[in-house]
Amino acid sequence: MTTPPEGDQDPQADLRDLEAMLDAVTDQAIVGLGPDGDVVRWSRTAEALTGHAEAEVLGRSASVLHTEEDRTAAVMEQELESARQDGRREFQGWRVRKNGERFLARIALTPVRDEAGAVTGFVKVFQDVTESARVESLFHGLLESAPDAMVIVGADARIVLVNRQTEALFGFERAELMGREIEVLVPPRFHGRHVGHRNGFLSDPRLRPMGAGLELSGMRRDGTEFPVEISLSPLETAEGRLVVAAIRDVTERRETEQRLLRQRDEILELSTPVIQVWDKVLALPIIGTLDTLRATRLTEGLLEKIAQTQAEVAILDISGVPTIDTQVAQHLLKTVQAAGLMGTVSIMSGVRPETAQSMVHLGIDMGRLRSRNTLQDALQLALAVLAERTGTAATAARSLMSGEPQ
Repeated sequence: MTTPPEGDQDPQADLRDLEAMLDAVTDQAIVGLGPDGDVVRWSRTAEALTGHAEAEVLGRSASVLHTEEDRTAAVMEQELESARQDGRREFQGWRVRKNGERFLARIALTPVRDEAGAVTGFVKVFQDVTESARVESLFHGLLESAPDAMVIVGADARIVLVNRQTEALFGFERAELMGREIEVLVPPRFHGRHVGHRNGFLSDPRLRPMGAGLELSGMRRDGTEFPVEISLSPLETAEGRLVVAAIRDVTERRETEQRLLRQRDEILELSTPVIQVWDKVLALPIIGTLDTLRATRLTEGLLEKIAQTQAEVAILDISGVPTIDTQVAQHLLKTVQAAGLMGTVSIMSGVRPETAQSMVHLGIDMGRLRSRNTLQDALQLALAVLAERTGTAATAARSLMSGEPQ
């Protein structure tokens, strides 16, 4: 062997270096093909992946790795011609190992040209993606079967994947959403707030509801809005961190909640009606437990009725209240004080012996509130109060007319 002149490179040495580099690639099989698809180079990874030793495939057609159906259909020849015409091609296809086992391969096929531009061969790079494809297929299956709209967003807040429930809920085709910012699904007036929410999640990614305590809205393709509930979770992938948003339309639930609230309010009004039993005399029969919410409604209803009727006496009948404790007594006292500020005298009726003993035992002081045992006695007292007020008013009027001091 002659030594090349100093400054010149040995082509054979360069080739050996190149082959050594190719053999160092362990995750992808690299194969050199002649212009007709015959194998001229076979890396160690190709041997490990297919089970074929280099000596078994050199000089043979690369279709040895194709399925019988693909060989019959001349698929390899079509692939080579496509790469010859269009340049580098990337695709997936089924291949066969020496033992007959099939595997899904991701393939890159690149033509090699001489100085004149003629194709002198091809470089084929492929890897087994069967497992990743199976996992991806399973993931997509789970995504499609999810009951909620699922939107997967990248770190740049652009949509990378949606399921069919998203299409049905928002009215967009998938192709219309891919690559667009997630705010396309949010009403414009909420964009600023939403950007803050999603940036906050990206800075601290963990499974949690979005905008906890807030009423969130989505926007369909036609511009209509609807209430939504959103759960966010991070998804770590080979391409980086993604965000999975599960979006649920809660229109029906919100309507049900509002209907229940209205029914509750109606029941509260029915359970604490304010009745005008006489001119300028109101009666408020209280039945059941008196909590803070109900006491507030009771006070509001009584004051509104006093303003409407100019009532001077209000009878609070507690015969239907099972127990009187400090909290209930405080609620009643506040109601009496509020009525007093409007010039109305309050009378409590229905005070049973056990109720009176309980109030004394608890040390409950109802102030100067007048009370009677029965509603009938309370009505008689109410009439007396009216008569007394009428007499006092008449005396005061005569004194004013005569100039006498009151």
